[in-house]
Amino acid sequence: MRYLAACLLVLLALSGCREGLAPATGAEIIAGTTLITDIVKDITDVKVESYTLLPSTSCPSQFDMKPHDITQLQQAKLVLLHGWQLNLANIRRTLEAAKVPEVKQRIIDVSGNWMVPGVQKEAVGKILDILIDYTPQSASLFRERAAVRVAAIEAAGAAARKALPPETAAGVAVLCHEMQAPFLKWAGYAVAGTFNRPEDWSVADAEALVKRGREHPVGLVVDNLQSGGLAMSMTLAGDIGAAYVMLSNFPGGFPDTPTWQEAFEENIRRLRKATVEAFVP
Repeated sequence: MRYLAACLLVLLALSGCREGLAPATGAEIIAGTTLITDIVKDITDVKVESYTLLPSTSCPSQFDMKPHDITQLQQAKLVLLHGWQLNLANIRRTLEAAKVPEVKQRIIDVSGNWMVPGVQKEAVGKILDILIDYTPQSASLFRERAAVRVAAIEAAGAAARKALPPETAAGVAVLCHEMQAPFLKWAGYAVAGTFNRPEDWSVADAEALVKRGREHPVGLVVDNLQSGGLAMSMTLAGDIGAAYVMLSNFPGGFPDTPTWQEAFEENIRRLRKATVEAFVP
């Protein structure tokens, strides 16, 4: 969980904005991650501009806030955060430096991996409630748009089940980054073991993973784009004779995936390609 929290801070990046470039004027809503931003932009009207703080492909432990991030926080009317973010020192320092009052901070209390359709639907509901409280005069519009989004999430999940049937995935054992385990379990894979950020592995850790991978045997090694150290997990896959897949936990991580649905579909495409090519006659 400590690493999950650390690496989720990664993604205070706006899927619709170019990374590292702040809007010319202050954003009305600051979103903690691209997961939040995508929902906000989908539910609200075009007059509401959301802005996120961190790049969507890097790890928070290697990121320093910029002065314009402080300025954006000071100018924003609403700051939406995941609950775990308040436990991270660099987020707390940034909020304190910007003197963001608690009344402007709203916490989205949704646990689990937001790339999983059921969790994503729950997040839509929680953010909808916050936005209606923030702009009650737009409640009807927000509810309509949220309903459309929920229907799209359900359709994307159903399409994924057809593209990658659970019975196909269930026949493949995986070793995966701990941040990807919930998504892989949802997809139907048998998770034989998990690992944390590869750069933190000791020699003993690497040896234990190779042993586990050979004993099960593991057919796929799945790493998390935002965690770094990907060469080590690729080496692990080679050592145990498994296919290698890299997934993203946030919109904007891969090219042309600015929304949750596009990121979700890209993850499914990558998993299907690796699974079908390696295991389906």
